[in-house]
Amino acid sequence: MTDDGITLIDAWELPEDRIDESIARWRERVGLIHAAPGFRDARLHRRLFPESRLGLVNVAHWDSIEARDEALANPSFTNSAATAASYATVHGGWYEVAAEFRTVRNGTGEGPGITFVNAFELPAKRIDECLPHWLGRAELMSKAPGFRNSRLHRAVDPDTRFQLVNIAHWDSPDAWRTAAGDPRFQQRLSTSPGFAIANPGLFRVVVEF
Repeated sequence: MTDDGITLIDAWELPEDRIDESIARWRERVGLIHAAPGFRDARLHRRLFPESRLGLVNVAHWDSIEARDEALANPSFTNSAATAASYATVHGGWYEVAAEFRTVRNGTGEGPGITFVNAFELPAKRIDECLPHWLGRAELMSKAPGFRNSRLHRAVDPDTRFQLVNIAHWDSPDAWRTAAGDPRFQQRLSTSPGFAIANPGLFRVVVEF
């Protein structure tokens, strides 16, 4: 961990008709701890399309893992968390930033835009093999119209379900689709290692603290 703190990412698998309820529960729980020492910010993202595997993605930044552990010891939070729904499977983990791309040339930066999340399942010991493939694709995407920024997060714990999580911001779904459909990107995608299972989706921020 560095002065940049550490990132918590929770990826939720749940039915579409239970998402609103889960958002309300998340708002309640984070509302109880967002003023705690060490908390920086948190954003809950909701999928744009129901066919995406992940329905909700929480991205929160803390000074340290210890700071969040102390915040979660709050009795009010403990009581709220005890009512967590059984219909949702949450894959959570702590992450550090492994790579980042930014641009001020291509994206307008106007409006909320959309968030592209891609969570990768792969053996922790093979991450270094996967990184060059991701970097090549990300560099190409970073030059596309509508691109704003992208961060690749690497799990701290080798047992975390999603060892890599890419979070990118774009001006619009159309901008992302156009870039993803570029033959050069598709060619690079076709050479991706088979041991990394991708779970991509487009999201919008529905709550933030």
